[in-house]
Amino acid sequence: MKIRKLKYAHWFLSAYSLLFGNIKPRESLRADYPFKRIVVYSTTALGDFMFNTPAMRALRERYPEAHITLVAGTVNYGMVKDYACFDEVIFWNNKFKDMLSAVYKLRRNRPELAVILHGHLPYDIISAVLAGCQYILRDNYLTLPKGIDSWVISCSLNFDGHLIQRKLDLMQFLGGDRSKIEMEIPCTFEKLAKPAGRTRIGFNMGASTRERCWPVGYFTELAKQLIDRYDDKIDVVVIGSKADQDLIDTLTAELDSSQQQRLISYVGKTTLPQLVGVIDSLDVLVTGDTGPLHLAVALKVPTISLFVTVNPKHTGPYQDKEIHQIIDLTGSYDSTLEGEQPLSIISVAQVYGVLEKMHIIPVTE
Repeated sequence: MKIRKLKYAHWFLSAYSLLFGNIKPRESLRADYPFKRIVVYSTTALGDFMFNTPAMRALRERYPEAHITLVAGTVNYGMVKDYACFDEVIFWNNKFKDMLSAVYKLRRNRPELAVILHGHLPYDIISAVLAGCQYILRDNYLTLPKGIDSWVISCSLNFDGHLIQRKLDLMQFLGGDRSKIEMEIPCTFEKLAKPAGRTRIGFNMGASTRERCWPVGYFTELAKQLIDRYDDKIDVVVIGSKADQDLIDTLTAELDSSQQQRLISYVGKTTLPQLVGVIDSLDVLVTGDTGPLHLAVALKVPTISLFVTVNPKHTGPYQDKEIHQIIDLTGSYDSTLEGEQPLSIISVAQVYGVLEKMHIIPVTE
């Protein structure tokens, strides 16, 4: 069905462009072209958006006088609504039924160039053409079928590096800087006061799917060991969305009353800017490959990230690597096993040992 949809999209765009479109031949794009009106697409999850921020900054630096519009996912509203890189932000939920509303808003600015850093096929390409763009740069995660590929310019395929660099490399078509890899936080946030004399160890227990979570029992055991050994010198700070409430409930139920005094839960209690403030207050964050990991990296908060099913070479910490520790067991998990969380092959002892190695906690005698 997906391939058929892309074919239909190509046929529609061909007919539309013949009558009304502004798309120009790809080979006519010059790196010195002085674009005045640009639209950038980043309509998916929080982690994807964070990976896009270096390319967004590079685009703004390349075209400081241009009017640049961001099309962002509604899920990231609180994070990006006032992003200084952009003159305007339009929110779109990636649904076809709401696409024409987004196109109508875009057409008012008469964009010349679309840079699609992360979107949903084929609606992102269709909307860029309908908005009147002359050129479309797109970061393609997969090979596009013949036909629909003719509408975009991309250098993404066969790239075996970090996603941040892959997106930055689109700037080669525009004469932009591809060297500044640091992510940035797009919103302002309130800094939290850190209690004197205590170490704040963050747990991010959730993920987009439970298969990507470290087991809640492992988080529970790690919390018990930390609290029992270091008592009032440790605060275990748990973050997550409302969807993770069952995880924190399970963890809390396994702690006695004195242990619960050292547990601080922000699960389901923060907006995105407030979540940034909580992460900024941590001494370290223990997490899988999730949006909060990338927020912590951008904030220069040390992390311990857990990888089993995806390669950290592509999505792990890419900047300030000296303050981040990756437990990488990719290739060690038997994907034929059912009913088991892949991250369960990473033990509590391994994570505890990395905390010692990072000098977050004293080395056990």
